[in-house]
Amino acid sequence: MRSLETWISRISMVLASLVLLAMMLQVVVDVFMRSFLGAGFPATADLVGRYYMVAISFVPLAMTEIGRRHIEATIFTDGLRGTARQAVALAGFCIGLVVFGFLTWGSAVEALSQTGRGAYVEAGTMHFLTWPSYWILPVSFALMELVLAIRVIEVLTGRFELSLHDPLEEIDSHAGEAM
Repeated sequence: MRSLETWISRISMVLASLVLLAMMLQVVVDVFMRSFLGAGFPATADLVGRYYMVAISFVPLAMTEIGRRHIEATIFTDGLRGTARQAVALAGFCIGLVVFGFLTWGSAVEALSQTGRGAYVEAGTMHFLTWPSYWILPVSFALMELVLAIRVIEVLTGRFELSLHDPLEEIDSHAGEAM
């Protein structure tokens, strides 16, 4: 299971990094062209808004869960131990599976619809295809579903360790390394 999590995490990180780099380069080229040539790179606003920002926001979703970095409200569960704590974790992962299942289904239906009609926007004199961007969400949500399914299996088999984690302690432990 760890190798699958590592694979998902690395793929997500590489894709999000490449998208971020591409967005940065395109915006720099657009600003340069506007400043020195009087016209910007075609469809930059559409590409940034419909592809880059969506990918940067949703592709790392599964990677964030793999690193256990999602927001958790643990004020009521910090006092729980053993089976009760694992039961709460299992319930949370199961609820997440259901929610992300609906998100995956709904976004996939929309992506199929947009793909079928060949969705595009007019950017100046060109037609800019937008239907591929609709697939970013179902793929991201499906990866999250996969990670949550792994979490459920880990809880049920006793391999999931739900430790108390304070992100501030981690920040404090790395604070001296930067100097």
